[in-house]
Amino acid sequence: MARRHGLGGGFGARYGTVGRRRYVAIVSGLRTRHECPQCRFKTVKRWSVGVWLCRKCGYKFAGGAYLPVTKLGEIAARATRGTMNPSTLSTELDSLRAGGRVAPSMVTTLKRPRTRRKKAAQPVEEKPEEEPKPTAEATTETATGNS
Repeated sequence: MARRHGLGGGFGARYGTVGRRRYVAIVSGLRTRHECPQCRFKTVKRWSVGVWLCRKCGYKFAGGAYLPVTKLGEIAARATRGTMNPSTLSTELDSLRAGGRVAPSMVTTLKRPRTRRKKAAQPVEEKPEEEPKPTAEATTETATGNS
C-alpha cells in the first residue's frame, strides 16, 4: 500500500490533483489560529460555520465559512472607513465578481499581531545556612557558669 501524506493523503489517487490541493489549502487555513480583531492575539479559532471565537478575550464575531475575513468584507471595511471613493468601490466590486483579487495596494496593513510572552524562569535564591540551635546541655552549662 502507498503511504498517505498530509491532509489530502486520505483521498489517495482520487479526485485529481487540483481538487486535493484546494482541499488542503482550505482545511489548513481553517485549522490555523487567526488574529483577533479586538485584542490582536493569534487566538481565534472557528466556532461553527461563519462564527469565529477568540479564546483569549472571548470575542465572538461573524466571518467567512473557512476564513475569518473575506475579500468582500475587506472591501466593505475600507468603504465604511471612508478610505475609497465610490468609483473605486464599484471598480473593485466588479473585479471581485469577475473572479479577481482585492488589490494588495488598497488593503491597509495592520499592526503585527501580538503574541503571548513566555514567563521567564525566576532564579532560585539560596538561603544562607542557619547556625545550629544550641542544645539543652549547652544552655545549662552557660547558665551555671561551668565552662
